[in-house]
Amino acid sequence: METEQASEIFSALGQATRLEILKIIAPHSRGDNPPGLPAGEIGKALSLPPATLSFHLKDMNYKGLVVTRREGRKIYYRANLPVLLDTLEELITHVLEPAGAA
Repeated sequence: METEQASEIFSALGQATRLEILKIIAPHSRGDNPPGLPAGEIGKALSLPPATLSFHLKDMNYKGLVVTRREGRKIYYRANLPVLLDTLEELITHVLEPAGAA
């Protein structure tokens, strides 16, 4: 993962609302065929207006933090766990690595 990409992801995660969204969808993002969670349920859980939720989900999707799946009129969101783990690995390996360890 490039440093610039990791920076974009950390920037997106710098907002409390987006961390709350990830907390809500993470349990629905695990397993071989994770179902995700529809946007309406995410909005209800956070008491967010649809426009606000849409703004955050659109940016999170653009930056690769969430993956979407459409079923009829509903869009299901799940956390993109591999991207989140790669980003944390980038932080640990290249930023927090002890001096002289490289």
